[in-house]
Amino acid sequence: MTLKRIAHEALGLTEPAYLKHYRTGRFRVWRGVGFTGSELPGPGFNFAAVLGDNAPSLDELLPVAREFFAGAADGWGVQVEGDAGQPMEAELRARGWELAEDEPAFVLPDLVALALPATELQLRIARSQADSDIYKALTATAFGAPPEFADLIVPSVSLVLDPLIEIQIGSLNGVDVAAAGCSRSGTTAVLWGVATLPVHRGRGYGDALCRAVLCSAASRGCTHGALRSGPKSVPLYERLGFRYVCQHRTYAAPRD
Repeated sequence: MTLKRIAHEALGLTEPAYLKHYRTGRFRVWRGVGFTGSELPGPGFNFAAVLGDNAPSLDELLPVAREFFAGAADGWGVQVEGDAGQPMEAELRARGWELAEDEPAFVLPDLVALALPATELQLRIARSQADSDIYKALTATAFGAPPEFADLIVPSVSLVLDPLIEIQIGSLNGVDVAAAGCSRSGTTAVLWGVATLPVHRGRGYGDALCRAVLCSAASRGCTHGALRSGPKSVPLYERLGFRYVCQHRTYAAPRD
């Protein structure tokens, strides 16, 4: 399987492990299109991933998508591989769909070769409601997000207890300062939720947490890593060995 295909499968065409923990989480594959939906807001979390070969046309997709996303009050979108000559992207642009997200997708080709972290942090795996609450508070502060959004990201303790998901928290002198999450999609470890409190950045803590969760996934049979990233985090992931493979571009459906 090519690195690009690994990114497509793990990030859009396979049901994410976290989805079953959401009250309205749902997933469907139709004609090679992966539909992901939940109560999380907007096209970044509610999208039809048109990333495979022999994709349907937009007119064929729309009735299925509108039915699937009927409850998505904050909108939904169609995700494509950007600038890859896909007919779907050309159709979306021609009909005036607005760009909602444009994120680079990265793959770590050899997860098994990744070294464990050398760090001053004390690392632990989140396994309780208390750890779940700590992770939510830490990420809300690190990302500048409102607490209610953090509650949506981790809706219940069942998520941190899922055997396909691992969140690790790093503390320094008894203070929790950084965290990272990872979920398994087949043999691919999907990295997400990497967060360090602002006053503790620049000390390699993000690197340490990424290594910790990825090496744990490797010990459970994962052979590759995958993620989508904002621009500020790209240098961190490239230092870990992640390679840029493509753009995952999401267009927001027009409001009817």
